[in-house]
Order: sequence, then C-alpha cells, then structure tokens
Amino acid sequence: MSLMTEVLLASGVALDLVGAGVLAHAHNAESIVELREDAGEEGAALGEPDAQSTHAQLLAEKRIGFLLLTVGLSVYLCGVVLKSPEELALMAPIAVGVVVAGVVVSVIFTGVASNRIREQARRAERKEDPEELPEQ
Repeated sequence: MSLMTEVLLASGVALDLVGAGVLAHAHNAESIVELREDAGEEGAALGEPDAQSTHAQLLAEKRIGFLLLTVGLSVYLCGVVLKSPEELALMAPIAVGVVVAGVVVSVIFTGVASNRIREQARRAERKEDPEELPEQ
C-alpha cells in the first residue's frame, strides 16, 4: 500500500479511538451526575432494586463497553501501524500525533461548547424562560 493509504487507515482508526474515549467520558459523567441527583433527591441507597440501581447497572455497562471499545481500537491501531509496509518509525508518530491532535481538538471543542451552553442556561434562568434552556 502507498504511504497515503497507510496514513489514512492509521488516522481513521486513531480518530475512532479518540471518539470512543470522548463518548466514554461523556456518558460516564452524565450518568454520574444523574445518579448523584437521584440519590440526593430520594435518599435511596444504590444497589436496591429501584430506578437508581438500574441506572447504576447501566452506568457499569457503559463503562465496560466503552473501555473494551477503546482497548479494541487501540489494539487495532497498533496492528495497522505494525502491518504497514512503511517504517514503524514513520507510522507510529503519525498515529500518536493524530490521537493527540484529536484529544486536543475535542478538549477545546468541549470547553467552548460547554461555556456556550452554560451562558445560554444562565440567560434563560435570568429571564425565567424554560423555552430558552439548551436542549439536553
């Protein structure tokens, strides 16, 4: 395969890896916040056969699912890099660079987007208009 093909394959898998990691963090953070709110409102202990325990089970399933997805994509990325007819010294830095660039872009995007949503929510609270609250 040509260098361009190898770069595209490795970059695509690297971006999948970043996406899986970001999704894992987002789902976990969202679920943890919901669990804390639910436990605080109702005072129910986790592990009981109720909505909280169901939610806790789903959180555990999300965590292991996304962890396995991330590990699987990491292994696949390593395989693509090692299988490449191009030199390992060339392909490994490209793959690592794409992963790092993806993480940096996702952190920046998440920060900008969350600040916009917070500001929009503050404006809606000041106006006491639930229609203007950002969609969740």
